Amino acid sequence: LWWRPAPTKSTVFTAPRCYSPYRSCVLSVCCLSGGPPARLAALLHLLRPIATEIVVALDERVDTRLLGPVSELCDQLVRYPYGEPVERPRAWMHSLAHGDWVFTIDDDEVPSPALLEALAAPDDALTHAWLPRRWLWEDGWLLDEPWAPDWQLRLMRPDAVRFPGVMHVPIRAAGPHAYLDAPLYHLDLLAVSRPDREKKARRYERVRPGLRFGGLPFNIAYYLPEMRDGLRIAPIPPADLALIDRVRHAPEIAPSEEPALRVATRDEVDEHWAAGPIPESAYAARIEFATSPRPVAGERRKIDVTVTNLGTETWPAGEAGLPEIRLGYRFEGREPGARTAFPHEVAPGRSTRVPLAFEAPDAAGTYTLLVDLVHERHRWFGCEARTEIRVEPRRRAVILVGRAPGDDAFDARVDEALERLDPWLEPMLIGPKPDWLRDRFGRDASSELPAWRPEQVVVLPSERRSNRLRLTLRAWRLRGYRRAATVSPGLP
Repeated sequence: LWWRPAPTKSTVFTAPRCYSPYRSCVLSVCCLSGGPPARLAALLHLLRPIATEIVVALDERVDTRLLGPVSELCDQLVRYPYGEPVERPRAWMHSLAHGDWVFTIDDDEVPSPALLEALAAPDDALTHAWLPRRWLWEDGWLLDEPWAPDWQLRLMRPDAVRFPGVMHVPIRAAGPHAYLDAPLYHLDLLAVSRPDREKKARRYERVRPGLRFGGLPFNIAYYLPEMRDGLRIAPIPPADLALIDRVRHAPEIAPSEEPALRVATRDEVDEHWAAGPIPESAYAARIEFATSPRPVAGERRKIDVTVTNLGTETWPAGEAGLPEIRLGYRFEGREPGARTAFPHEVAPGRSTRVPLAFEAPDAAGTYTLLVDLVHERHRWFGCEARTEIRVEPRRRAVILVGRAPGDDAFDARVDEALERLDPWLEPMLIGPKPDWLRDRFGRDASSELPAWRPEQVVVLPSERRSNRLRLTLRAWRLRGYRRAATVSPGLP
C-alpha cells in the first residue's frame, strides 16, 4: 500500500496541459499545502510552465473561498483531513500522480531558476535526485548546521521510492541517483513568527520526542535560530531572490465562490500510510527454531528460524520494507538486540526460513534466547519463542608488539607469531599505532593492555633493550610476576 499503484488502461493519465516547449517526459508536481492560498497560487505559477500535471493536497483547515486562482492552476485539487504527523498524507498524495517523474514541494518552499531548469529535463539515467534546501533568514540563507547542508529527496520516479510516514525519517529510494546543484528555498523561518515557531517546534517534539542536534532538541534547533550566536548568512543570488519575492509577497486573494473540490477520507489517506496502525488480527505468528549454535562469548552468529504468518497482513521484504515489521531477539533478562528483515514478502498463511543474526553475551554460560516479531514504534507481536543457547568462553592471547608495521623483517616476525599461535586462541595485538596494526595484520589491536587476562602472551620487542624490558614488564602485568611470559623464539 505504500507503493504507487500502477495505472490501469481505464486510469492512464492524459496530460491536459503541457506548456513547456522542450518536455522530454511527463512531470507531475505534488504539493502539500496548509498555508495561505495566495502564496500557493504564486508558487504554482512558477511550476506550471514545466509541469505536465499539478496535484495539490490541501489541508481541510484552509479557507476554500480563497482557492479560485489555485484551482485554475491545478489538475487535481483534493482536500484531506489533517492528522499528525505531517508526513502522514505524502504516500497518498504521491499515489495521485501519474507522471514519469514526480517532484514534491511544500507551499512554504520556492524553487530556484536552476531547479526549474533541472525539473524540465530530468536525467533518464537516474531514479531519483536530492536537492539542497536553503533556509532563509534575515536577508540571506543560513550556512551553519543544522540548516546546511540540508539535502532533500524531492525528484523521483514513482516506483523507486517509499514513504515511511514518520517525522524526521527521510523518504527511501533505490537506484542510481544524484545530488543536484539546484537549490530549493525554505520560507518558514521568515514567514512564521517566533512564538508560532516555538509552538510548532514543541508540537513536533511531542510527535517525535528524544531527537537532539547540537545540544538542543531537534525541532528547536531547526526552528529557532535566535537561540544561536554568530550565525553565518549567505547572500541570495538576484535571480533566485526575484522568484522568492514573487511567492513570499504574493498579492492577497479576494474571497469568491468555493471551487468544486474532491474530499479524501481519513481511510483513503491512511490506506497509503506505512506508519499507521494495522489491525489486531495482523499480530499473529509462529516461530520455530532449527538446531541452536554454540557461539563464543561476544561472537556474532545466526540461528535459523522458520516463521509462519498467522495474521491478516503481508510482512514486507528487506531492511527498507514498510510497514516496519521485523524479527527481533533478546536474551532473557537483557535488552533487545538488532532486528532481522524478511528475505521476501510473507503473505498470510505463508512460511519462510530466516537466518536470524544475534550477538552472544560477553560472559560464558547458558542463556535463553527469545525471538519475536516487532512492529517498530508500535508493539511486539507477543508470539515469543525460546531456545537455550550455550555460550562458550573466549580463549584469547596477547601479542605485545614493539614497533608499528612498516619494516618487512619485523612484520614477518609478527606474521610468524600469528601462524604459530594455537588456533583456539583469539589474538589481540598490543603496540604503537593500533590502526596500522589492525590494517596490516587483520586482527584486533590496541595501544593499551586489556582488562582481561589472556591464556598466552607473546612478546615481540624491537632491537632496543629498553623496549624488550618494557614489553616484558607489560607481560608480567598481564600474567602475574610468577608466571613468565612466552617470548617468541629466535629473538635476541
